[in-house]
Amino acid sequence: MKFKIALLLTLIIAALPVLAAEPKMGEAADKFVNSVPGNMMFLLPVKDLANALAANDTTWVVLDIRPPAHYMNGHIKGAIHVPLTMLVKEMKKIPMNRKIAVVCAMDTNSAFAVAILRMYGYDAWIVDGGVPGWVKMGMPLEK
Repeated sequence: MKFKIALLLTLIIAALPVLAAEPKMGEAADKFVNSVPGNMMFLLPVKDLANALAANDTTWVVLDIRPPAHYMNGHIKGAIHVPLTMLVKEMKKIPMNRKIAVVCAMDTNSAFAVAILRMYGYDAWIVDGGVPGWVKMGMPLEK
């Protein structure tokens, strides 16, 4: 429970710069915060993502928000790369019509990205465990 509360607070804090930059985002932020409890913190088990990708489920797209050097050292096949620091600026690279599975080395960074993406109307999910969880499952990375 403490983790969920901390994650929710992290998501809200991550959203503050976006809200300051765009006044109309206040309504979107309210909608996002009100939707969190019913969606179990927007967590997607890494196994579910692996199964979806193995089945060629085109509903999902992977968004890797790690720094460029980390992405270049290995990433999930087909992942779109937009570093977290460039997320709002490069958001047009991310398709609106698909579910977004956000991966990073740390789930807290993924939570920041999911908060921002959801406020912009994306169906974004934190891949629980991120890239380390993917590797731990024995799944491959490509360079």
